[in-house]
Amino acid sequence: MTNAPRSLPESGARELSRLDPWSFHVLPGEGVGCDRVVIGTTGAFAVVFEGDGLPTGVRVAGLRRARRAARRLEGHVRAIGVQGAVFPVLCPRDDAVFAPRTMRGVRVVPSVLLAGEISGRSRSAMPHQVKRAAEALTRTFRQAR
Repeated sequence: MTNAPRSLPESGARELSRLDPWSFHVLPGEGVGCDRVVIGTTGAFAVVFEGDGLPTGVRVAGLRRARRAARRLEGHVRAIGVQGAVFPVLCPRDDAVFAPRTMRGVRVVPSVLLAGEISGRSRSAMPHQVKRAAEALTRTFRQAR
């Protein structure tokens, strides 16, 4: 992918930094076409920060990008032998607060609730497995460039 790294909104960066560093690893997402990849004990997440305000209507900015990134991430995750779900997540770039929802298979969450959304799922891997998977993903992303 030739996507340039995008800066994260302050609230998104703050929420991602709240994740437990032993259980969750935050990686740059340009290898799969999203803003950040989070791989952790609760699964793998393709996180996209796009759009403003409450996502409503038929066309919501970032849904397609998040779905596509999750499909690509799933290919990478399966290739390294990790068993677990891959979730597309979309967060608006501003500080809008609303109830999380699922739109066309993408979990749409305000950025202030992002850490809870990622860490609140049931555990599907152990921290040592996640660490090895994050290292392998980093290598595969580098090779794909």
